[in-house]
Amino acid sequence: MMSPFQPQPQSLVDWQAGTYPAVAAPRSPSPRGPVTATTPAPRGPVATSVRPAARATVARRDIRATIAALPGRGEDPAVFDALADRLALDGYLLTVVPDGGNRVSALVECRVPGAPFVLLGSDTGALAALAMVGSPAVRPDGLLLLSLPLLHLPVAGLPVEEPSPRALPDLPILLLHGADDEVSPLPLVRMTTRTAPRAELDVVLGGHDVLTGPGRRCVAARTVLFLESLLDA
Repeated sequence: MMSPFQPQPQSLVDWQAGTYPAVAAPRSPSPRGPVTATTPAPRGPVATSVRPAARATVARRDIRATIAALPGRGEDPAVFDALADRLALDGYLLTVVPDGGNRVSALVECRVPGAPFVLLGSDTGALAALAMVGSPAVRPDGLLLLSLPLLHLPVAGLPVEEPSPRALPDLPILLLHGADDEVSPLPLVRMTTRTAPRAELDVVLGGHDVLTGPGRRCVAARTVLFLESLLDA
């Protein structure tokens, strides 16, 4: 039985107070011939921050649900590729929406009419997902929260800037958390689910980085089950 976590002074949040689009086919190699040096044309500004998350593709007509993934501190969008590939096998489309720009507009672009829409946040991306639930433009059908950070401890040299949740919203929510997470200890995360009857907490092997840790396959499998439950509902 896990012993209660003893927080360090002044580090614990006061809880009592309160698509990825189909990837284009690779270009055919150009015929071999003499190479002529040219000056590349300057690149224009990036039109959107949405990033294809993986190599697998899902035809738009076959999409069963869409997932917008919000990375956390120091996370390269590529860490979602393996998860996106696995979800694509069952018709789920995952798109990474990095921070910056008009993130809400990018999330809206991820939607597919008639398919459930889920926000997935990792680390501070989970806090961002919780903050966006109330936006009438976003309106997710469910939340996937990976390694929800509940202590003001830095990751990749970056502090927590988003406010910690006082309560979880009344939505289907799956929290996936590492058993040995030192950035956000498991007992604190359990506390957040006590007043959230529609939230489930699953514990996987490893620490704070559940997408690349030893429990990453369990993360993918449990995510599929959660998405299937949304469709059944």
